Amino acid sequence: MKLLVSLHDVTPFHLGRLQKAEALCVALGVDKISFLLIPDYHSLGRSDLSRDFVAWCRRDRAFDVEWLLHGYTHADEARSSVALSPRDHFRRRFLTGSEGEFLPLEAIDQQLRIRDGLAVFRQCLQRDPSGFVAPAWLFNRQLFQILRDNGIHYTEDHSRLFSVVTGKSLRSPVITWASRSWWRKYGSVIAAPLLARHWHKEDILRVAMHPFDFDHPETVDSIRQNLARLISKREMLFTSELDFGNAL
Repeated sequence: MKLLVSLHDVTPFHLGRLQKAEALCVALGVDKISFLLIPDYHSLGRSDLSRDFVAWCRRDRAFDVEWLLHGYTHADEARSSVALSPRDHFRRRFLTGSEGEFLPLEAIDQQLRIRDGLAVFRQCLQRDPSGFVAPAWLFNRQLFQILRDNGIHYTEDHSRLFSVVTGKSLRSPVITWASRSWWRKYGSVIAAPLLARHWHKEDILRVAMHPFDFDHPETVDSIRQNLARLISKREMLFTSELDFGNAL
């Protein structure tokens, strides 16, 4: 059974929080983790223009990292330019704090953000990402062709991992935490072990951490306990190491 661990929202704005997350991963013995880099978090300044952040990105670590591109600004500031279903309207407005950047965008706008994001990513890491994760895991189906055109192989949503090359996908539910409000924070702390037990027979399970998690001791304790338990029972892998050959 497999475990995919990720750290979202990797950006200079969160550098102190990211260092806390790294320290926790080292202490727990995490040996593989995906880092999701935001090129220009909330339009506060491009990540590649922060010398300290670029040095942090490139430094050696006690664990292996698979670097993924994570939107461009991670902010949903556009008027919806594509027809959204009632379900997508709900997800856009209520499941995230105005951060579902890619869900309402037309293909041309997605293409421009992917292109500009890749340029920043390359300046930070001197390589290309193997995968892309849309902010808040929200996107429309125009994204797949754009990722293929830009040589990006993998993406994911809340419940599945996708090979954009073959169109096949693997079920992989995700355990994550929330901190936007007190009820979300304590609700996610309660839910995390319940979800881990509910999904204990899943072949592929994901754990996703966010920098703001590390502002809350209760959330950090929950991450520590649940991640330690999952690490003891599962093999840690990257998405690029999974076999999509027999996937649906």
